[in-house]
Amino acid sequence: MESILKEGGLVRNLLAAETLGSTTIILTDKTGTLTQAKMKVFGLYTLMGLEEGVTKVEKDNEYLLSSAILTSDAFLEQKEESDDANEEQIIINGRPIEKAIVSAGIHSGIMQEAILHQSPRVDFLQFESKRRFSASLHSQKGSTKNTLYLSGVPESLLENATHIYYKGRSIVMKESVRKRLVRKQNEMSNNGYRFIGLAYREVGFDSIPTKEEEQESFIKGNTFIGLIAFSDPVREDVFESIKIVKRAGVRVVMITGDNPKTAKQIAIETGIAYKEDKVLTGNDIDHLSDEELYLEINRVPVFARVLPEQKLHIVRVLKDNNEVVAMTGDGVNDAPALQSADIGVAVGSGTEVAKAASDIILINNSFTIITSAIKEGRRIIDNLKKIVSYLLSTSFSEIFVIGGALAFGAPLPLLPGQILWANIIEEGFMSFSFAFEKAEDGVMRRSPIDSLSKSVLTKKIKQLISIISIITGVFLTILYFILLQLGISIEEVRTLMFVALSIDSIFFAFSFKSLHIPIWKVRFFSNRYLFVALFISIILLISSVTLPPLQKILSLTSLSFNEALFLLGIGLFNLILIEVTKYFIFERK
Repeated sequence: MESILKEGGLVRNLLAAETLGSTTIILTDKTGTLTQAKMKVFGLYTLMGLEEGVTKVEKDNEYLLSSAILTSDAFLEQKEESDDANEEQIIINGRPIEKAIVSAGIHSGIMQEAILHQSPRVDFLQFESKRRFSASLHSQKGSTKNTLYLSGVPESLLENATHIYYKGRSIVMKESVRKRLVRKQNEMSNNGYRFIGLAYREVGFDSIPTKEEEQESFIKGNTFIGLIAFSDPVREDVFESIKIVKRAGVRVVMITGDNPKTAKQIAIETGIAYKEDKVLTGNDIDHLSDEELYLEINRVPVFARVLPEQKLHIVRVLKDNNEVVAMTGDGVNDAPALQSADIGVAVGSGTEVAKAASDIILINNSFTIITSAIKEGRRIIDNLKKIVSYLLSTSFSEIFVIGGALAFGAPLPLLPGQILWANIIEEGFMSFSFAFEKAEDGVMRRSPIDSLSKSVLTKKIKQLISIISIITGVFLTILYFILLQLGISIEEVRTLMFVALSIDSIFFAFSFKSLHIPIWKVRFFSNRYLFVALFISIILLISSVTLPPLQKILSLTSLSFNEALFLLGIGLFNLILIEVTKYFIFERK
């Protein structure tokens, strides 16, 4: 967890990091996760044409920007006094797109406070994905009617517009003009720009109706003012991060509420999609069965104009098909999908509701943290498999030897006290050190399939444990009966068996350092805790057969130099058998 925190991720659910190691698909939002969330107004587009920049705006564009500020829910806050004269003294609070609008107004001399004084807000309707627009009701000095300003998805506003704002007045919208506006939006969306549309209506009511049907009718017969284009640069590290994730066998799918063309361009820039890939919209999803939707998700890397409830539906369809789903989100409406996903990932700039529903929070909003978390999750799963394989292999070897002796009516090869002491030497320290193993070099080039099992005891792990236990157990059982036939005292035989099992366990630890890499390729010095455990285990083992008090307690005798060499040779032989077994189970293609 500490390594994820260093990267900028806060783990709220301890099982989440482990689950991320099993992830098969990531559903990612666009803004803030793939992009820098440094939204800026790139240009204003009205019937007068496109005006790039906002330092000095033409009259129609001034009205467009003023309307956007009126519909914005962002607000200004005076910063506490600072000694730095160059530091901004005003803080803009709100969503990135609204902050960009208010900031553009400040740079062009259109102050929020001034226009709200001139046209006071009477009522306000928040933006909702389903409705696709926000509305702000304002009174006008010298007029008995109120003006309802609309801000939202350009397609919806344009489709329902009957008039367009031109040179300070409302004129009838011609179909050719509507097509020109759509064409301009599509052209700029292909370059990754995001758009909102602005419109207005003169209304007779003094408060916004609460009924949904009435709210949805607001956009009908509107006067379209124009389009505002926003730029939000892609994060520099995202392309490489997505490349690493894909190489790890994890699919990445963008799911956003943005324009399909904008979404696809960002997906291409980040490596999620190629030019020839198609984009599905929320409307397309509504016409697909669950089976068809799952097939499309496997083919289509970008979903645009998607509603929160459709995100939830996508998550459920994937989970029904045994996918392990990680999903990013930031809004209140994303909370159900974040909670339903196997791993909910909230961005740091998101709402408190989204954060509460998530398992991991991206403090700096970067997708790179997800890559690091997947690597950490795989490391955890790998280390659990190493610990389980090591403990069960050594334990079953002991059981096999003791069981073999009992089956043939021979004396016990180990006394209870010797077994307990051997387990302290073998398992108490050596197995504990595996928890600190670093991620293996090839961990992000492996398919997540090996991690999908609900249990650490996968088929391959079971095979490894069974083969090692049988081979080592049979070999040591034969050795035990040979030693008995040689007429050696039972105390000496037990000492030899005790040391043989202990040496095997110490050697096994280095072999189990990696289940996928042969021992000669393992980075021996990557885990200092293993060497601390090795040092303690060797000291305890030597003390057991050299210190008289311990010899007496454990009923052990001293070993000759030749006997020690002989047991080391047996340990090396068993180590070779383990490496051969590992090769046939894990490495051979």
